[in-house]
Amino acid sequence: MCYGFVMAKRLIFLLRMYVTLLLIFATQKLVFMVFNCGYADGTTGWDWLLVLWHGLRLDSVTACYLLVVPAVAVLVSFFWSGMPVRRVLTYYYAVAAPLMALAFAADMVLYRFWGAKLDAADLMYAASPKEMLASVRWYEIVAGALLIGLLVFHYIRRLRHATPERFDKVRPVWALAMVPLVALQFLGIRGGVGESTANVSYAYFSSTPFLNHSAVNPLFNIVHSLSKSEDLSSMFQFYEKGEMEEITAGMYPHDGTVTDTLLNTERPDILLVIWEGAGSEMLLNDSVAPNFQRWREKGVFFSNCYANSFRTDRGLVALVNGWPGLPTTSLMKMADKGRKLPSLARELQGAGYRTAFYYGGDIDFTNMRGHLSEAGFERVCGQEGYPDAKAMCNWGVADEELLGWLPEPEGSPWFTALLTLSSHEPWDVPMRRLADERRNAFAYTDSCLGAMLDRLQRMPGWDRLLVVVVADHGVPVDGLSNDKMHLATRIPVLWTGGAVKEPRTLDVLMNQSDVAATLLAQLGLDVKDFTFSRNVLSPLYVDRFAVNAYKNGLYYIDSTGVTSYDCVSLSELDASYPSDARRSQRTQALLQLLYKTTGDLR
Repeated sequence: MCYGFVMAKRLIFLLRMYVTLLLIFATQKLVFMVFNCGYADGTTGWDWLLVLWHGLRLDSVTACYLLVVPAVAVLVSFFWSGMPVRRVLTYYYAVAAPLMALAFAADMVLYRFWGAKLDAADLMYAASPKEMLASVRWYEIVAGALLIGLLVFHYIRRLRHATPERFDKVRPVWALAMVPLVALQFLGIRGGVGESTANVSYAYFSSTPFLNHSAVNPLFNIVHSLSKSEDLSSMFQFYEKGEMEEITAGMYPHDGTVTDTLLNTERPDILLVIWEGAGSEMLLNDSVAPNFQRWREKGVFFSNCYANSFRTDRGLVALVNGWPGLPTTSLMKMADKGRKLPSLARELQGAGYRTAFYYGGDIDFTNMRGHLSEAGFERVCGQEGYPDAKAMCNWGVADEELLGWLPEPEGSPWFTALLTLSSHEPWDVPMRRLADERRNAFAYTDSCLGAMLDRLQRMPGWDRLLVVVVADHGVPVDGLSNDKMHLATRIPVLWTGGAVKEPRTLDVLMNQSDVAATLLAQLGLDVKDFTFSRNVLSPLYVDRFAVNAYKNGLYYIDSTGVTSYDCVSLSELDASYPSDARRSQRTQALLQLLYKTTGDLR
């Protein structure tokens, strides 16, 4: 028997497996792009071919990883004559195929909602499957399960087809001929012979985020993000420490000076209403939010505020802790860091306030209960606090129950925060006023908010009550051109109630994280511990800008324009925003400062 032919059969098997995996990954990319074609405006067929080409490198790395077990089986076959290769490897395929299918299907479906790739940071939601699935309808869950099942069946079938029943007998010494192949596979896993090892930026090639995201292998992205270091202080090292400090000097003044008093009492009772997804583009619409518009005329409206991030867990940290969102991770799930952050509730508690937080959903979702308790809320209550609730939605107790029932705090002054949930996909609310289901969901919460404010106005404590209405993050808006996408992150901030001195509109450029220091300054309380929260009414607040952390990226916004910075490729990604050297420099320095300061929290 020709041993060269026998060896060739083993090598051909591994090559067939490699090509089969590459074809699977290429098909995934095309299906991903078709399914999420709403993000593909302005792309061409050539762009789609470039996605396949530039994604090939990470696909190859992932295929080399998945070929480790088949390669081991080939080595074993030199010593196990008649080894049933296909039967043995089928057990491995029964594990690998579901991983490939789950990573692909979850990434494809969730991208439609998030506009970002699924990674390890998102796996924390898997600890609360009820909440994780609350954004989708039952038939979508069934369709997703069927899709995953079909993919698993197809993948196992294709991989088995590429696998021979068994290999011909060969002398064990020929196993030494596999050494070069092992070395080649190691290089494939590493991503080549260059200085850098395989990483997500290998697939980035375009100024259009959707094309880059489409090129990234979903399974690699998840596994790679699991291995990322949490040493935040060493990330984004663009400048020497002194240069970074020089660039960022004055960006975050710690000044509690009040030259413009908005309140008629120094110790009002405070009700903070955090409205799920309530971007300004949605709420500043008379047909959607007439009650918000009505109350806006009676209070202080901050018209030029931007959310710090894109998810509730990050938005809560911005509001409660005055800390901007990070593009790559959630501080709420990092208990060791979260407890070291400054806190609005803790400062108010120190000034004699009773503190409470109410949410209509699972309060343990994304470590919310733990984080809020550490932040100084004496009472933290989720949906278990509404045993008699009649109105429910996918996420829990509907907003009419949350905003319609507010326990009387024990004595003044008090600080209570409410987090709504009904204006969240799948937009299932017990009201039908508008044809568009998303707008209708916001209209529903608006009606609940209006009823609550009308009721509070008739109560005895109204004159000393300050109601702050703010969103946790914005919501995607149809019709925005690429150079206006940052406007979807703009959110309303309204101070109303009997404690407000007079109605007015303030157009000062600010961030969601600035609410904490601005409020504390109005109460005459210290703001020095709030490193990244600014009193926007201070005379020292002259360097006016806002930032918004999206998934693996950062918007920097000031009077000169917008910079969209990608934290994977470490470059300005979206050509829709004209580049500016000063904004670029400040964006990089601010990223470095934010991560260094957060990483150094002890």
